[in-house]
Amino acid sequence: MSLKTIIRKFLWFVNFQSMLKVTLNWLRMRKNRVLFIFEGKEYTYGEVYKQSKRYANFFLSERKKLVDEGKLGKKERLPIAIYMENTPEYVFSSFAAGLSNSVLFAINTGLRGETLAKVIDQSKSAFLIVNENSADEVKKILKELAIIGKNDIYCVGPEKEAKKTGFRSIDAAINESPAKVSGKYRVRVDNFSPVIVIYTSGTSGLPKGVPCTHIKLVGAGFVVKGAVKLTSKERGYISMPMFHSNAWYIGILPQLIVGGSFVLKRKFSASAFENDMLEHGVAFLNYVGQPLHYILDALEKKYGSGEAIIKALANHPKNKFVKAYGNGASVIDRKKLQEYLNMYHIFEIYGSTEAVITTANRPGDPIDCVGEAPKDVFIMSEDGKICPSGIVDASGQLKNYDEAVGEICRKVGTDNLRFDGYFDNKNATTQKFRNGNYHSGDLGHIRVVNGKRYLYFNGRTDDWIRKDGENFSAESVLQFAQEIPCVDCAVAYGAPCHVADERVMVTVQLKKNHAFNPEEVHAWLTRQQKEGGMDPKWMPDYIRIIDCFPVTDTQKIMVRPYKKEHFNIEKNPNMQIYFCERGGKTYQKLTRDKFHELKEVFKKNGREHLLHN
Repeated sequence: MSLKTIIRKFLWFVNFQSMLKVTLNWLRMRKNRVLFIFEGKEYTYGEVYKQSKRYANFFLSERKKLVDEGKLGKKERLPIAIYMENTPEYVFSSFAAGLSNSVLFAINTGLRGETLAKVIDQSKSAFLIVNENSADEVKKILKELAIIGKNDIYCVGPEKEAKKTGFRSIDAAINESPAKVSGKYRVRVDNFSPVIVIYTSGTSGLPKGVPCTHIKLVGAGFVVKGAVKLTSKERGYISMPMFHSNAWYIGILPQLIVGGSFVLKRKFSASAFENDMLEHGVAFLNYVGQPLHYILDALEKKYGSGEAIIKALANHPKNKFVKAYGNGASVIDRKKLQEYLNMYHIFEIYGSTEAVITTANRPGDPIDCVGEAPKDVFIMSEDGKICPSGIVDASGQLKNYDEAVGEICRKVGTDNLRFDGYFDNKNATTQKFRNGNYHSGDLGHIRVVNGKRYLYFNGRTDDWIRKDGENFSAESVLQFAQEIPCVDCAVAYGAPCHVADERVMVTVQLKKNHAFNPEEVHAWLTRQQKEGGMDPKWMPDYIRIIDCFPVTDTQKIMVRPYKKEHFNIEKNPNMQIYFCERGGKTYQKLTRDKFHELKEVFKKNGREHLLHN
């Protein structure tokens, strides 16, 4: 009998639905406790359960209609898509999916145009939930949607405001639906069926849906709660979008388990963090990407120096901020924030939405690692061999980079409790699971320190780019780079970033008799973000111009040499490279002086070695 079968048979009650009933309703001493605070309003456990039940009843009534009309099988679960920023209604909808045993497809609000339409269609959702801020993007693609129409789209918020978008009000629909639906329209919960599907990008360019199952959600909450020793008194701060697994695995679920509370932010704001932290007694932060750097930047600009920050905040009577858990923060930023705010620890982790491989830097671990590597995690070279451990010199720099760095992998069997495969995407699943191994798509190496194997993250492989805490395929960038009017062909890849993760870089070969015009190229790419479905994160930060791509015997362009050279014009002075700073209005030519300025910033942040790998 497989482990999954044992869990299904004897631990059938270990699921997200049961967890919600226990934490929100059955533990009555919690009902008047605050679960979250949103834009100044407190929402108690009891109120959240009541609202989530309203949404759940609505979902069940919609399922009943579809079953009665023969459009949904008697054992099929209701698929629902949601496309909006963080709001209380996002929480209610997500919890309602668990309570009604529906499937919620949490769609990244960065998706636009054709990509957005394809993702909605792939989900085969019965209806889509939006809010006032996301409704316009959906209006643009209505004619492209094959699965749902205008009447299948609901807008959250006050009924009067929702109707202004031209879509139906979900509050009105909930009020009009039956208060209770017959139990025969419920589907029995399977621990290993998804509650939420989170989207991550695939090498084909179309985002891949990662099923977050009942048992996976519960398990992730307990893992994080145990790792950080979270207590009910340690209020969280959720500013990461709820379409990202980080908000769920690290932010919401651990707080539910301990009976804690959190501040829910519509969007992350570095300038607002200090006031929120002090006003609401924030003790725990989940993060992904560069939030810690931006928080530091805001504090240093306000107070002028680290000493001034320490004096103002380290022992401030309202400062309860002691722990953070996430990935993408540099060593220097973690050291600074811990010192400035008198924190206990920042748990820098390695992990993904799939959650097959997860590690965390714990107190006492080498600060530049992402935690101790499990025995079944190993590093694979391009030719399929296990890489040797990394060797460092006296200054801590990796001496055998080419031999030690490879793809982070894990030996797996047939009983994968965390991740079986992507939603409706067998090809992507096959790419991840090959020859008994799970392939992460990430580069890393292992160092042995005091007899323990520690994992070090070295970036993405050529097909992937990680920027601002989100992974997406180079193919997603490439499909737009190759359409730039002056470009003949292109390659896309991740380049070093002075803060965390990577920047987006493309190398292009121009069409015959065409020149590269920085203003026109920037304007064209900006237009694609507004009209062509381009995610703003896909905007190239660096563009390299070459005369002609060399190709292999099989007519393939090798990306890795360009990734290795990136924008280091100090090492390769003949490169012609243009760059655009965040918020910039055009591309500028990268000069040696500008590169040296960048190099100093990398050095200041302890990331200079990335320029020379």
